[in-house]
Amino acid sequence: METKPSKFWAYVAVITGIFLMLSGIAAAVGYLGLPVILPFEDALSYELGNIAALYLGVFGGALAVYHGISSISGRVSSVFKLPSFYVFWIVLALVLGLGNLILNEDIVTDYLFPPLFVLGAALSTFAVLGWAFRRMDWPITWRQAALAFVCGSTLSVVVAIILEGILPYLAYLLIEPLGFMAESFADLGWGSSGFVERLFASPLIIVFLIFTAFQAPLPEEFAKALGIPLFGRLRITDERQAFAIGLASGAGFAILENMLYEGLYAGYNGWSWGGITLLRSIGSVLHPIGTGIIALGWFRMKSGGAGTLLKAYLLSVLLHTLWNGGFEPLVYLTGLDYYAGAGPSFSFYGETLNILLIGYLVLLSAGLWWLLRRIVNGLTPAVQADSSAAPGPGLEPALVTRRSLAVWAVACAAVIIPIGATLSPAWDAIQKVILGK
Repeated sequence: METKPSKFWAYVAVITGIFLMLSGIAAAVGYLGLPVILPFEDALSYELGNIAALYLGVFGGALAVYHGISSISGRVSSVFKLPSFYVFWIVLALVLGLGNLILNEDIVTDYLFPPLFVLGAALSTFAVLGWAFRRMDWPITWRQAALAFVCGSTLSVVVAIILEGILPYLAYLLIEPLGFMAESFADLGWGSSGFVERLFASPLIIVFLIFTAFQAPLPEEFAKALGIPLFGRLRITDERQAFAIGLASGAGFAILENMLYEGLYAGYNGWSWGGITLLRSIGSVLHPIGTGIIALGWFRMKSGGAGTLLKAYLLSVLLHTLWNGGFEPLVYLTGLDYYAGAGPSFSFYGETLNILLIGYLVLLSAGLWWLLRRIVNGLTPAVQADSSAAPGPGLEPALVTRRSLAVWAVACAAVIIPIGATLSPAWDAIQKVILGK
């Protein structure tokens, strides 16, 4: 006798969706009335917060309520389809142009810019879903995609915030016994000129890399994948569906994180917002593919054991850490330049380091897109049909070959080594050899 999936989570989706919609309505009132009722100089940052809450409440809440009720009533959901990848990027180009114009010329910024801000954060992420789902022949329904997306935007975000507050403290407890390193920390001269050189030249950089992993990749990759088991194996019937649901969940998380970082730069000027939005759009594959890999590991765990899931999780954490290792220094340096005017006064780089970091992130993003293409090609319906007809480990879509990994590592090293050289005390000597000064 076939067991029917439980309706419990459908009721949870409806209740959560109603709460989100009420919050979104309150945010809409604030968005429309704040600049009129309480006008003040820096209203844009508050309006961006309101529009983000409005997006999550009205859009995400409506999806949760509609598809939750549809699941309870037994209504069949249609196949989830999206426009072409290129459509999203063409619209994104228009959004970036209009957004820069509105910010730089201050054209009713408080009202006109926030909707473009949401589109800038979301379009490239939907482009990832559109490209991948089309190549996999649209493997999931609207209901599955919507609920995974909402879960990534709500449950995952809440859990990530909680864990990101706890894990760094646990990391501190682990390294606190190394008290003899305290003097070295003090000698770095936090925030002073030359701080970055001393940090990267110090063995303490290893501590910072470990702390970075605890701070975001470990908790976020765990939190983003929480919604996948909620669907249950009765609803996820093959690897294509598992990977697609993982992509949708990661996309929901990614859009809110994009809003966070892009909102910081929107306060600088239009070109800063446009630049960081374009950079994060190129790297928009990071969160979806990370959760998708974990979803594949979860689905394969039944036959491959818990080690399969653990390897998938660690791979996602590694990819996330590689991205943060380049993006967080970029945010630090550009923010320092804006708030303190100290960026270009550093003794060794001017804009050189920023350009190198951006080059590293673009190269890493290209590698992530290649990895997504490889996984998706291994999950096409034809490959899945062959796998079901003649199952075997050799037919499982490989994530990466050793040769390809080596090529990617060499390419990344070609970018990251100059960054390390630029940051090190050897930079003056390198300048003398190359430039003769």
